[in-house]
Parts: sequence; C-alpha cells; structure tokens
Amino acid sequence: MIQYFPLRKLTKNPYSNSTISFLILLILTSCASVKQIAIEKDASRLLNQSPIFSSHFTGFSIYDIELNQFIASHNSTLKFTPASNTKLLTAYTTLRTFSDSIPSLALQGIDSGFIVSPLGDPSFLYSPFKNQTVFEKLKSAKKILIHLPESEVSPYGSGWAWDDYIYNYQPQRSLWPIYGNTVSIKKAGDTLTITPPFFKDYVEILKQQRPGELIDRELKFNLFKAYLESDTSDFERIIPFEYSNELLLQLLNDTLANEVNWYDGEAILTDTLYAQHIDSVLVKMLKPSDNFLAEQLLLMSARQSGFDEVKPFIKHIKTTWLAHLSDMVWVDGSGLSRYNLIAPVDQVRLLKNCLDEFGWERMTALLPSGGEGTLKDLYLPLEEEEPFIFAKTGTLSNNHNLSGYLITKSGKRLIFSFMSNHYIRPTTEVKKAMEAFLQEIRNAY
Repeated sequence: MIQYFPLRKLTKNPYSNSTISFLILLILTSCASVKQIAIEKDASRLLNQSPIFSSHFTGFSIYDIELNQFIASHNSTLKFTPASNTKLLTAYTTLRTFSDSIPSLALQGIDSGFIVSPLGDPSFLYSPFKNQTVFEKLKSAKKILIHLPESEVSPYGSGWAWDDYIYNYQPQRSLWPIYGNTVSIKKAGDTLTITPPFFKDYVEILKQQRPGELIDRELKFNLFKAYLESDTSDFERIIPFEYSNELLLQLLNDTLANEVNWYDGEAILTDTLYAQHIDSVLVKMLKPSDNFLAEQLLLMSARQSGFDEVKPFIKHIKTTWLAHLSDMVWVDGSGLSRYNLIAPVDQVRLLKNCLDEFGWERMTALLPSGGEGTLKDLYLPLEEEEPFIFAKTGTLSNNHNLSGYLITKSGKRLIFSFMSNHYIRPTTEVKKAMEAFLQEIRNAY
C-alpha cells in the first residue's frame, strides 16, 4: 500500500510563504523496513512546481547509507557550478595525501642555522593557527638560507575574478605563504594595529568619506588606503598583499630578526619540519570555508605527489582515485572559479568515498554542523538535541549549494547534495527553502 504525504505546514512560520509553499511527495511502503522518499519523477515534478526552485537550475541526489542505494534524485547527473563545494574534493585529496601533519619546510642543518626549501604550508604565521612551532624553530637559528624550487606558482587560479584582488577571500597563492598572504588593519578604541607591522609605512589613513571600499589597494602594488570616515566603532579589515619573493625575504628578516637570505648552491634537504595536524587545518578550511587554505592544500598535495603544478595533478586524481565519478571540470582548490562543474550524484559519491576511507566520526567532525561555521544560522538543533546535519556550503553570486551528511528523526544516515544555480532572488530565500526541504526529509524518512 502506498501513502502520499504533503509538506507539513509550520504553525509558526519563520520563512516567507513563497519559501515553503511547495510540496514534497513522500512514499511510505508497508512492505519495506524503512520509509522511502518519493520516486524521482514525483520529486522532480514537485520541485518544478516550487515557486523557489522552479525559477532556477536545481538538482539534488540522496543516498541511504544503510540500504547502500540512491533513494531520490532530481537533475542529479547534470553539471552544476559547485562554488565552495569544490573544497570537498580538496579535503578528500588532502586526506589521501597526508597521513598526519602537513609538511612545512624541507630542511638541512648548517653551522648556526638551516637551509630550507618551502613546501607551501599555509599555516605559517597565519592568525587562525596559534601553534607556530615552525616559526619558533626558525627563530632559534642565527642564519636561514632559502633554497627556492625552480618551478613557480601562479598567484591566481584559472577563472578567478581579477577585480576581487582586494577582498580577503582571494589571497594570492605562493610556495611560502606568510601571514595568510594578507594584511590586517584593526581598530580597537583609539588604537590602529597593522599586521604585519612591516606594512605600517604602506598604509595611508584617511579620515574622510570613502569612495568605495573601506580598505583599498593599488593593483599590482602594496599601497593601501584605509578610510575611517566618522565611524568610531572597532573593526578589522583584511586585504591580500601583492606577493613576491623579494617581499617574502623582507617579511622574514623583519619577523625573525636574524639573517635570512637566498641560497643558490646545492642542498641536501633530507629533513622535514612539520606544522599543523591535518585535521586541524581541514576544520579551519571547511567550517568557515577558507579559500586560502584550500588553494594551498591542493598545491601542497600536488607537490607531495610529485607534480609541480595543480592542473596535471587534478587530471591524475580524476583518472585514479576518482575514476568512478563521471567527467567533471575541476580547476582549483577553493571553488572561486566558475569553470568548475560537477554533478550532485558525484558529490554524493565523493562523500561516500570519504565515509568509506576515513569514517563517520572523522568526517562529521570536519564539516560544519547546524549552527556553526557557514551554517551558523541554519539547521539549528532543538534544545538538548544532537546536531543532525554535517555539510559543506558553496556560494557564489547567484549560486548556492549544500552537500554532506544528514541524520533523520528515525536515525537513518543519508548522504545528500542539493545544488541551486543561476537564481536572481536573494540567497537567503534559497537557503531557507533548501532548509525546509531537508528538514522535511529528516522528519519523514
């Protein structure tokens, strides 16, 4: 016997009427040991009737872990712009590449110091990481000689927006990042603090109405302007600096306060300095969706695997570790590029890989749960209720996606990917509609 259930109306409606006015068709089969979601054609029909989802390109895929099968889908094999859902690919690659901690520097001891070669470690003097064992090790030496690899790194990824260079979400990539490759301009009371202090002479403070951004920087030059206006409130602005090897040397000399210089001779770099535990870096990448960490981790994974560049490394991953996924376009580590394209069903398959190889406890600890990170105001568990969703968001203008793990009211564990592209309504409405949809699945299945 088959029974049909409409979407439950909320008594106190926290959303707009248009957000929850669509129906989700659910099927309960008496002959099955679990409740199953409606067949694909019915779910698709109802999504197509939604005033929210029918106005843009929507796809989803849901997988029951216990049944080991897909239970519902809608446009699940079509390709979507994943935005920061791309970080799931980066996280999987990083977990496959590094077993414990990320390497920071290749090292050779010399009289009174070290010869070092950078490995791409993004945590070096980056504010989210309080543990700076690599910095302390270098500071203890009287002399640091830097042996740079011959290959260079493109500062920006393929398809990144060039005019986003002033925003904190698009720092430049480099072999030896320092301070997150950004400048922090922080106002607390009457005190203005600039970090690194090296940039104090390169920041112009203007107490006037701003013409555009609160903080600005010259294109290709490290000349900053901070507009304070008449605002007396505290703030912190973070803006990427223009990276160069010369600037790196200046910053290291200024910060370490010892002799730092280049080394062009032969080096036998047999030792390695390790930085942060890999999970501590991935948590800081996935929960707040840190693009800088994602880009550096993919770069580090490539070099650890013997590739000088990310592009051939991605091709290698697609044909080996992820050969079971359908063809996708994957060009960067963070999802800043709109060239990235992936299907919801493959996001689910990727998350299934993560589960099989690294376990439920580890993966759910890495991802944002309801009420934290990029899910801060969404999927909030009730009082004394355990978190029930662990998922990565992915947002660019006109695009929002969510992929991860969901625990239903009956205790079933699902893997899902819900992708919404090319809408012109406020992203908040799309997020709330997706939340209502997934809440209904949680309640009914």
